[in-house]
Amino acid sequence: MRLGSFSYPKEGPQPGGRGPSERREGEFALKCHVTPGGGFLAQSTLPLFYILVVARFAVDVTACWRPQRVGMITVAIELTRALVANRSGDEFVLLCSRERPDSLRDLDCEAVYAPYRHELAIKARWLPAVEAQLEADAVLYPYWPSPPFRRPSAPPAAVFVHDLAFRVRPAEVPWQQRLYFRAVLPPALRQAAAVIVPSESTRRDLLRLYNLPGLEERVEVVAEGMPMAPAAGPLPEGVEPGFILAVGSVEPRKNYPRLLAAYRQLRGRGALPFIINGRPGVPQLVIAGRKGWAYGDTLERIAAEPGVRYLGHVDEPTLAALYGSASVLAFPSLYEGFGLPLLEAMARGVPAVVGATGALPEMARGAAISVNAEDTASIAGGLERLLADEGLRKKLGEEGIRRARGYSWANAAERTLDVLRRIGQTSANKAA
Repeated sequence: MRLGSFSYPKEGPQPGGRGPSERREGEFALKCHVTPGGGFLAQSTLPLFYILVVARFAVDVTACWRPQRVGMITVAIELTRALVANRSGDEFVLLCSRERPDSLRDLDCEAVYAPYRHELAIKARWLPAVEAQLEADAVLYPYWPSPPFRRPSAPPAAVFVHDLAFRVRPAEVPWQQRLYFRAVLPPALRQAAAVIVPSESTRRDLLRLYNLPGLEERVEVVAEGMPMAPAAGPLPEGVEPGFILAVGSVEPRKNYPRLLAAYRQLRGRGALPFIINGRPGVPQLVIAGRKGWAYGDTLERIAAEPGVRYLGHVDEPTLAALYGSASVLAFPSLYEGFGLPLLEAMARGVPAVVGATGALPEMARGAAISVNAEDTASIAGGLERLLADEGLRKKLGEEGIRRARGYSWANAAERTLDVLRRIGQTSANKAA
């Protein structure tokens, strides 16, 4: 923490001031300067009522140069924007790879640039050296874990653990990612002053899989939020409202082969009592998601399946249009630490069919039908139940809208700032 001075306002405290960034010290405040040795000198006493304690936090956004905003990149960008917007006088410095990401270019804060793009070079060489030079009270790692080898003079770190898929379902995670996380996550957890997870489900997985001293006391659940919805663009050509929507990268964990098989079962059941957007029968299945890894012949199977349309990665206005015109979200993922597609669907009143493991049932309580994601018949049954019952779709959609209001990046930023201020203050107290 660094001490400074400010003019006492005529009425009330500094606007927005709260928590460690503003502390009442009685009737007088000191105008202070930080000395080279890290202490401070009182220059004079003033008839003020507050000392402003300015905290300085660093945020690692070195992964956010990637152009496609998916998954953890979306979390890192949206949380960083919300932190700067809600900083209440605290200072932020962004740790960037070569240049400031386009999506963070307009933020009013400092930035420091690494000469590298590659994650290993940044983690092994640049971050350990630069951490100690930042004069930061704490460092936030919202994407990958902190460097495995940190210097004793490094500020306390808060690290995000988005999910434990590489441990819970290792066969569905690339071997490179399994190797990387097995190497860097244990030391990051041991060194971290705080560990942030997006759901109670991920917290349970973390504590079950890593029996480390004091870890439980350092874990904080900070739910992710909804990005500001862009104006919806036009629907892609050939896509009619009322379709079943699936959103997510084409990779094993997203479970597309079983979803395709369930959709085929629905279409093979003959006349079903579905009237979607005034049209009878099983609606189109529309899939939006980039090519992931180890998808094998899934793309060929998608292309060959009657009634299925694969759009690949879509921009945000197109995605908004898809959510706005879908009748049901099909999200039978095998494991999620949070699940942004579900939250986005809930916010727009789209009911969902979700896998019954991981964080999805926790998020969708009362706003979705949970199914056994490893059972094709269960997925088909969940879709049939929703498609056949307009009243149920409406009920779940309304509950989804209600629940989604509790998920915001402003809330996430407030919780994260509390964590950063706490670990920064704890470090300052130890140093004193």
